[in-house]
Amino acid sequence: MAFPSADLLWYLAVLFGWSALIAQGLAWSARRKFRALLKAPLTEEVEHMTHVSERQISRRTVSGFFLSGLSILCFGAWLASSWIPLS
Repeated sequence: MAFPSADLLWYLAVLFGWSALIAQGLAWSARRKFRALLKAPLTEEVEHMTHVSERQISRRTVSGFFLSGLSILCFGAWLASSWIPLS
């Protein structure tokens, strides 16, 4: 008999996987905006927006990698729970 929450582990793996893709897409968008701001003439507003974009890039990239790791861990736990009988 499989672990009772095996379906939950699978759903969490899928949810974290899609969340990771969304976070990486948002990081890519912020990176494009940052590169466009670097080409703009330097003003105080542009300087502020480059700092904001820098933080967004790092935060979203880290969250994307973290969610990818969680997805892989949940997938591994789901596989292990289907192979290891508990009774």
